[in-house]
Amino acid sequence: MRAATAVALVAMVACGGSAKVIEGRLAEVAGDLETVDSFVLLTEAGERLRFLADPAARFGDAPLSHLRDHLVSGEPVVVSYEERGDDLVATAVDDA
Repeated sequence: MRAATAVALVAMVACGGSAKVIEGRLAEVAGDLETVDSFVLLTEAGERLRFLADPAARFGDAPLSHLRDHLVSGEPVVVSYEERGDDLVATAVDDA
């Protein structure tokens, strides 16, 4: 996990945030060329989790549309997310 992600996670825990973190590979990315509305993550345990993209979410220092590169390459990602009602909402994504 990259240092920036680790620092962000420590900050969320220290502030009492309810964000959770999971790693996996992308199976789908929905949206247009510049935006991401949602994506599906496959975990090592075989779960398929659908995430909505928080409008403020970023992929490290890049736009969230960088997810498409990981969809093609198969490289895993780390997703920070919150449960909002019945939805999983991605608040940040980074390289695994």
